[in-house]
Amino acid sequence: MKLDKPAAIARRNEALAKPVLTSANTLFAILDRKRNLWWFEVPVALLRKGQPDWVNLLLHTPESDELQHLKVPINFIKAHQEQMEVRNAGKRRSTISLALSADRDSLLRDTRPGGEQLDFSTFVQA
Repeated sequence: MKLDKPAAIARRNEALAKPVLTSANTLFAILDRKRNLWWFEVPVALLRKGQPDWVNLLLHTPESDELQHLKVPINFIKAHQEQMEVRNAGKRRSTISLALSADRDSLLRDTRPGGEQLDFSTFVQA
């Protein structure tokens, strides 16, 4: 099934007791089957004061239609920013590039070159 960001947010909000996901606090990725990864570009602007305390990552696997939800604390990203791949650092639209693995032995680890294999599996929401 083809799923886009608005449909994924709506689907996840239906499953939650209190719908809290919006397009502003949520990023969405479809599994890249060739690399077996979910790619995210997290805007560095989300790390500034006045932004939400969490960023929601929705990971879709089209073959099984599975939708995983990771609720990642902004403080975790700030604390590990040096260990992540930052694109266009210092520029207005700089992003933190995440490549979360779908491989069983490294599931939900950031596999970007230059990164430190940070594990995001602890942020999976039921």
